[in-house]
Amino acid sequence: MENLKTDFDVFIIGAGPGGSIAGKIAAENGYKTCIIEKDMIGDKGRYKACGGAIGWELVEKIDYPEEKISRKFESLELHHVDGDRFSKKGKGATIWRSTFDKFLSDMAVDSGAILKESEPLINIEKIDSLYRVSTKKGKYIVKYIIASDGATSTTLKLLGWPYFEKKNLILTITKEMKTSKAFISKMLGSDTVHAFFGIKNLIPIGYAWLFPKAETITVGWGNQINLVNNSREEFKKFENLTFVKNALKGTELKIFKSHLIPVGLRPKLYEDNVFAVGDAGGIVDPISGKGIPYAMMSGQIAIETIKTCEKRDRLDKLGIYYEKNLDKKFLRVLKAKRIARDQIFQNDENLKKFLSLWEKYRSSEIIMKRLL
Repeated sequence: MENLKTDFDVFIIGAGPGGSIAGKIAAENGYKTCIIEKDMIGDKGRYKACGGAIGWELVEKIDYPEEKISRKFESLELHHVDGDRFSKKGKGATIWRSTFDKFLSDMAVDSGAILKESEPLINIEKIDSLYRVSTKKGKYIVKYIIASDGATSTTLKLLGWPYFEKKNLILTITKEMKTSKAFISKMLGSDTVHAFFGIKNLIPIGYAWLFPKAETITVGWGNQINLVNNSREEFKKFENLTFVKNALKGTELKIFKSHLIPVGLRPKLYEDNVFAVGDAGGIVDPISGKGIPYAMMSGQIAIETIKTCEKRDRLDKLGIYYEKNLDKKFLRVLKAKRIARDQIFQNDENLKKFLSLWEKYRSSEIIMKRLL
C-alpha cells in the first residue's frame, strides 16, 4: 500500500454551496482538489427545491452579480393564521439555486479545483489512511473526503454514519408557480417575502412560505417529518388560506417537489478524514431552516481545519479542531436554537411571542440573550 498513488488530496462529494466553497478554499491552498456532482450544473439546470432567500450581506460577501438576482426584498412578512401579522425589516435577495450554485462552482474551478459533473458516487473503501472512491465514471484514491451531498448523504450512508433522528428532519414541499412581475408586485408587494405560521391550525412544527422571484412564486411548506400524516392534504390547507389563494390565482404550476431539511446536527460531523458539511451534517438554522451561509462557512472551516492540523502536525485532532472552529463561528448558537425551537413551537402563545420579538431582533439575539 506504500506505493498507492493519491489522485486527490481533497475529494468533495456534492457541488452545492458547501462543496463549492470547500473546493475553492482547498484549491487556493494548494491541495489537489476534485468535486464530483451527480447532476449537470448549469444556469438553467440542476433544479434544487429551495426557497432561495439570502441575506444581502451574503450577496456582498461573494460579490454576487446583480443580474443573477431574481428579486430584491426589504422585509419579511410573518403571518399567523389567527390573523396576527408581524413585519421584520431586512435587506435580502431571492435567487435560483441553479444559477447560484453554478456561480459558486465556477469560483471553485477558477481557483483550480476539478469539477466532474454527472458523476454519481457508487462506493467508498478505506485503504489504510486513504480512501478508494468509486463513481459511475472512475475510481480515485483520495486523502480527505468532504461530504456535502445533503441530508440524505450517500457518502455518509456508505460509510455507515448514523442518520438524523426523525425529530431533527423537516419534510418540505415546494411548488414553482409561474405568473407575471406585475401580478406578484400587486399581490405580494414589490420588495417583500412572506412566511406563515400556526401550530394549531396550520403546521405543528415548521412554517410555510411565498418567496417571489422575477416571474415565479416559490410556494413552500415544511413540517417535522414524524408529525406529518398526509403531506399533500396538509399542504393544501396552506394553499387554501385566503391570502395564499389570492396570491396564486391564475398562476401556472411548473415544478412540484419534496425535499428533506435537517434541523438538528447529525450525531457526528467528522471521522477518519471525512468531514460532513452543510445539510449533510445538519448544519442548518433549526428555526428558520436557513442553510446556504452555514453550508458555505462549514465547507471553508473544514479545509482551514485540515491546513491548520497539517501545519501543527496534529492530524489526530482534526475532528476536535473542526467542531471547535464551527462552535467559535456559529455552531454554539445553532445548538442553542435547536433547544429553543421546542419551546417556541410548544404553543401558539410562545410562537407569537417569538414572532413579535423577531420583528426587532435577530433570532440569534433572542435565543442567546434569553429574550423569549
